[in-house]
Amino acid sequence: METIKAYAAIIGGGASGLMCACIASKRHPNEKIIVIEKDNRVGKKILVSGNSRCNLSNLSACADNYNSSFESGVDFLLENYPPSKVLDYFYSIGLLTMTDSENRVYPLSRQASAVLSVLRNELKRNKVQEICDTEVVSICKSGDSYKLNCADKTIVAKKVVIATGGKNNYAQKVASNTYKVAQSIGHNITALTPTLSPVKVESKVIKSLKGIRAQGKVTAVINGKAVKSEQGEIQFSADSLSGICVFNLSRIINRAKNAEIIVQLLPDFSFTEIKDMLYSRIELTGKDNVQELFTGLFHKNIGIALLKCSNIDTAKTADKLTNSEIKALADTLNSWKFKTIRSSDFSTAQVTCGGINGKEIDSCTLESKKAKGVYLCGEAIDVDGDCGGFNLQFAFSSGMCVGEQL
Repeated sequence: METIKAYAAIIGGGASGLMCACIASKRHPNEKIIVIEKDNRVGKKILVSGNSRCNLSNLSACADNYNSSFESGVDFLLENYPPSKVLDYFYSIGLLTMTDSENRVYPLSRQASAVLSVLRNELKRNKVQEICDTEVVSICKSGDSYKLNCADKTIVAKKVVIATGGKNNYAQKVASNTYKVAQSIGHNITALTPTLSPVKVESKVIKSLKGIRAQGKVTAVINGKAVKSEQGEIQFSADSLSGICVFNLSRIINRAKNAEIIVQLLPDFSFTEIKDMLYSRIELTGKDNVQELFTGLFHKNIGIALLKCSNIDTAKTADKLTNSEIKALADTLNSWKFKTIRSSDFSTAQVTCGGINGKEIDSCTLESKKAKGVYLCGEAIDVDGDCGGFNLQFAFSSGMCVGEQL
């Protein structure tokens, strides 16, 4: 069996692992540093992030954007490795970026491949070796080094970085156990659920809305209590709701037993204002089919769905609507309820909620409290952020931090 010796072995060739390797190799130009990736090439998840445009950071990133058992670590990283420092580094290795009105940062080319290319070019300049198609199963102490056990080779390194990512592999739409290496040195894993994912719903009308997009407000309701709201574009599919605003509710919903999403298509209108508007539109449409109430307001299929959910005959004329039907329709417009189905499908999730318990990691160095000389970074840690560049920001920040510690 082949044995490879190195100063530092970084397990995982994703965003945090590649950033870590870039920083470490610059600091230790005479040491051998390797990146081990179980896939056939590094950075596949980077290539599909942000709809292949790679939303690599967000200038508004703060602790409130993250959920974690590693709160002190998140605070430290955002203070010492903020978006400005990450972007300055990318500029230094050749990447130009642009920022949109929501403070989301993208490569100027709007191509995720540009982000991966500048990272790999820096690794090549610094003579970092990529070892792909290799899965590390476990690690164990061996003298003053660590032995990494793989199927066809053994790797011996003085320093080890676990950057194996989450359970989801959004690039390949599959899920896998990426935590066994950390578990082999005694780390505990907090409960895993998918997040930043579409939310499946039970609805008699959802199939008819497939492919439609609408602006509005969504609210997660758990056991009858509203817990979080987001506004933005809502996307309908054959069995799900999605869009950034829905993604930001998915973490809560996928951990709850009794949840629903309330959709408000007119969030700036009160119930009374919606009802008055309906009376005005009825006066306008008169003997036209009731479906014409929503012409110029919503997609036709949304109008039909609203009528059906209000138990109104879609064949009747607008002037035949009763006061109770108008009230029911206003209720639906003001609070359109979708019963959610809790998901354990990591294949559609952009991020994993849960991971290596943050209390077992030094908040300033990201060194394992279980094994000296082993560090952890990126999504493998129990940290998940909102949609909009916050997760990649954490990956790059933590990768920079660990790279400086090696």
